[in-house]
Amino acid sequence: MSKHLQAIALALLVTPALATEPVPAGGEFSATATMRTRQGTRSMGFDVVVTNPMSIGEAQPFKRVLAEGGQQALVNAIRGAGRGRIRLGGLEYPVDLVVGERVRDGERYTVVTARTLKFVEVQEGRASINHPFTIIVFVAPSFGRGEGQIYTQAALSVDAEGHVQADQYDGQPGTLRNVRRIR
Repeated sequence: MSKHLQAIALALLVTPALATEPVPAGGEFSATATMRTRQGTRSMGFDVVVTNPMSIGEAQPFKRVLAEGGQQALVNAIRGAGRGRIRLGGLEYPVDLVVGERVRDGERYTVVTARTLKFVEVQEGRASINHPFTIIVFVAPSFGRGEGQIYTQAALSVDAEGHVQADQYDGQPGTLRNVRRIR
């Protein structure tokens, strides 16, 4: 077993003591994403299905993996966790990590999926290979519609309180509008 997997296994044994905060149950959400691209501004509807979200405390072991091994170590640690899916048109992408927390007016979700690196990125050693995630952050309010952001090529970090931070490669993150709970 690799050092990173051993660290995660050990941390998961200790984590229940840290994971006392209530975690939202998840659900299915729809939204409209708007991104600025080189071809102009694009908007598209999509759905996010959140299953089995983690609390901030439960996600803390990944902070150590990130600190010790960087972005690619985190990709390897979370890939295939089966915590939901993103549906965009006829395509479906797996969700590898979801952190949920209750906020004053609803629930905040940070949804992370490891994106497939393009061949040309890897071949040419582009800086974008250090941004291997797509990260969606949104608030689903108790009543009405919420907002959020989408980072299509992101590097991930964790702040002192354990919140996931995203750094968008090449440009600004997109916006999410009309976030609503479907189920």
